[in-house]
Amino acid sequence: MLAAPVLWRRVDMSLLSLQTVAFDFGRETILRDASLALHRGERCALVGANGTGKSTLLSLMAGDLQPQGGSVQKAGATKVVHLRQETVVGARLPGETIFDAVATEAFREELRLESELERIAVAIARADPGEMDVLAREQGELQAAYERREGYAWRSRLQATLAGLGLRESLWGLSPDALSGGERRRAALSAALLSGGNLLLLDEPTNHLDLDAREWLEARLPKLPAALVVVSHDRHFLDRVTTRTLNLSRGRLTSWSGNYSFYLRASAETRVREEATWRRQQERIARTEDYIQRNIAGQKTKQAQSRRKQLAREERLERPEHEARGFKFRLEPNRTSGSMALEIADLAKGFDGEALFSGLTLNVARGDRIGIIGPNGCGKSTLLSVLSGQSLPDRGRVALGHNVDLGYYDQHLLNVTDANTVLEELASVWPGATLGELRSFAGAFGFGADMIDRGVGRLSGGERGRLSLMRLIREGHNTLLLDEPTNHLDMQGREALESALEDFDGTLIVVSHDRRFLDRIAQRLIVFEQGDDGRMSTLVHLGNYSDLVTRRESAKTEAAAVATSERPKAAKPERARAEGPSKNEIRRLEARIAEAEVEIEALEAKKAELLARLSAPALEPEARLEISQRFTVAEDELNAKLAQWETWLDEISG
Repeated sequence: MLAAPVLWRRVDMSLLSLQTVAFDFGRETILRDASLALHRGERCALVGANGTGKSTLLSLMAGDLQPQGGSVQKAGATKVVHLRQETVVGARLPGETIFDAVATEAFREELRLESELERIAVAIARADPGEMDVLAREQGELQAAYERREGYAWRSRLQATLAGLGLRESLWGLSPDALSGGERRRAALSAALLSGGNLLLLDEPTNHLDLDAREWLEARLPKLPAALVVVSHDRHFLDRVTTRTLNLSRGRLTSWSGNYSFYLRASAETRVREEATWRRQQERIARTEDYIQRNIAGQKTKQAQSRRKQLAREERLERPEHEARGFKFRLEPNRTSGSMALEIADLAKGFDGEALFSGLTLNVARGDRIGIIGPNGCGKSTLLSVLSGQSLPDRGRVALGHNVDLGYYDQHLLNVTDANTVLEELASVWPGATLGELRSFAGAFGFGADMIDRGVGRLSGGERGRLSLMRLIREGHNTLLLDEPTNHLDMQGREALESALEDFDGTLIVVSHDRRFLDRIAQRLIVFEQGDDGRMSTLVHLGNYSDLVTRRESAKTEAAAVATSERPKAAKPERARAEGPSKNEIRRLEARIAEAEVEIEALEAKKAELLARLSAPALEPEARLEISQRFTVAEDELNAKLAQWETWLDEISG
């Protein structure tokens, strides 16, 4: 049996507590009698639908807003660091670099101590002998304070954090004003992590982070001594980082011990149990009222009056809130494409002499689901733009198959009209829908009743992006190119979109950093990887994101095992080294080499045959997937056999 939600636990020495806090904006209730205690080391996810007030609650915790009822209490030594969604690092002084700006924000005390130590050093160099003792004592105190703060390590910590969050070293010397909004946001996150706060309030910290940076942050946050409250729509991130989940819904704040996935299971079970308890009470009340009504004026008047008093004293349970369910919709192509959707041959594209990708060759069959992943700025969006025909390649070609109707979602080229309202924009691509269907569909993407009649020109960038995606969904394309479609969607919106894409009969190519989305949707991945020489390359991986992680971990394990086996052995006596393998050992090795050469030849022939079958344009998606899997297995077997063959040759020659 899963645990019921804990509304509030009073524990001594909490960093911060909310006691029956109330807050609202006009008619909209954000918090109603909310109580909560946050303790050292806790890592909490704050979840709820868009618009429920999660960011407002963080501002109340930070002291940026004052409650209209109840109180927010903070322990005296608690340092709260609040990273808002809009927080970025900006230039405050002429000539200030992004490195300097983050250092000033995160290491203000260390920089002050360094300045004081420099002042003391100058003073000592000029001091009279009578002043030396006082100055030396002051220098020692400053030096001890600097060392207690590990001042000698702050630069390396800052460098590691900037690099971990995807800010390349080449950017550190630039002014914040020369960087993109996403880069300045990552700098702000770096400052928050390095600030030394006891309580970190992070609002959408994974925005603008690529997969490598998200995984770095997931590994970093549990190591911090600070307590954490984080708002994020990245479900994989929440599961990896948090150990407690706070749910905000209709003004009510509840707490669950466990990560986001546990919260989903536990809250569903608790809701069923509370609904059953409420129904039993309602049935008992109905029976009691019926008894009172039948007997209040008869022979059992006293019993009826007694039951009436008992009923009046009984505390009535509130009916549990029904789980908010995402709107279900279907992606229905207006026509079916041919068996081959796209043919990509030797595709290359670059800017300013720097190649983003080259030599990309791929056949995309009808029904294929391909994810594109890689670091920020590597060329993922550019690849989609080339595939859509919006940009021309430097080399190679993209050929659309028969009857392909291409739909392209680009967050920067939004296909919405400012003069329309949200409702009018949806109705223009869904003319047969009822008003209820339009409202439900809009609600699934975060457009509540108060926004349905809002003009498109008044929407934020994220809202325009969601509306553009909704239009694309209703336009009936059979091949979709989507660039970060889950950005700006809450949990329910993401799950609704995932369900629709799972049932989609067409072809899908999508850029995404949402790992749970990629696991659920993608069957193949185009992976952008940066080599040791700094150059970007692309490879095609068969499987979803978790399959890729497993394969990479296996490769690391194998490489470590090979490295261990190849470590220099203890030096043997000179005579033994000179002798080498015995004649019998050489004969056995030669036999193994001969067998391996036969197997290698067979595997190479098998690879060639499978590759020829894969190039057939009429191949069905199911058959293509099965052949691709066999090709990958054959390739792995061939590589392993070649490694064995080389090892045996080395043993003979050694």
